[in-house]
Amino acid sequence: MIATAIVIASCVLGHTAAAATSPEQVILSNNVDHGQVGRANATPGVLNPSDKLDLALGKAIKQGTELRILCAGDSITLGTLSDTAGGDGNGYRLQLRDDLSKDKVTFAGTVTTGGTMSDGYFAGWPGKTIEYISDEIEPSLRQRPNMILLHAGTNDMNPNGAISTEGNDPHGAVARLGALIDQMIKACPDAVILVAMIIDTCEPAQWPATREFQSLIPDAVQRRLDDGHHVLAANFTSFPTSQLRDCIHPTNQGYHLMGDYWSDFIAQVPRDWIQAPVGPNPDRPSGSGNTGINKTLLMVLAALAVLGMCS
Repeated sequence: MIATAIVIASCVLGHTAAAATSPEQVILSNNVDHGQVGRANATPGVLNPSDKLDLALGKAIKQGTELRILCAGDSITLGTLSDTAGGDGNGYRLQLRDDLSKDKVTFAGTVTTGGTMSDGYFAGWPGKTIEYISDEIEPSLRQRPNMILLHAGTNDMNPNGAISTEGNDPHGAVARLGALIDQMIKACPDAVILVAMIIDTCEPAQWPATREFQSLIPDAVQRRLDDGHHVLAANFTSFPTSQLRDCIHPTNQGYHLMGDYWSDFIAQVPRDWIQAPVGPNPDRPSGSGNTGINKTLLMVLAALAVLGMCS
């Protein structure tokens, strides 16, 4: 695709930091103690990666209860660049579904891409901020997921004001994130909401704001948890930057690892929080691989996102 070619060219010509990390530099999840950082900084309301991310594999999360999962965010949720270097174009969603193979899983959302999954729906918009996600997500929330995986704020931390359109102040961004969580709670009061402490960046100009934003998320989540809502922070801060292709987006192996992280966090959710989804599953148009956004436009937006070093 033209968009994919643009993406590859931008990585080669514009982002020399990516040269240090090739898709072949793989970290195997079952050989790395990803929980070390989390245990050292244990915080109420925060889920940390398990010592071994595959501990929950082969077991149902909640026997007999369908998981209607809404993956929400920006291009990291979309899976930008996961269709390059032999990738399947599914981002982390196929790995997540495989990890949850003992459960009945339906993906909610109004967006999908040209990946190999026929059911890889989500609510993610490349290059967009928390405010934009909030403006666009309501149709996806009306599908009443019982599990929401939110990874948002990477673009809000971008020093380029054309991308971080509401400013890149971490405190302002976490306030917007809180408002988005409240919107999700109102629309889906029965859902479990896992809010990512977003993955790191190796982009020097973006790294300080990203770290501060990560540190503010647990408190925003804890306030909602204290109010009785089923909201938890998901600690991605130990996600290895060696698994980033362009200092923002994961490599193909990195997306698989991200799916492992999410399934590990889901396995830690109190079982009595997970309720059967409300209403019927989303009605997918026959023969339609995309609703809510034109697929070609989506790929062009993804390419522009990488050119701007946004997610």
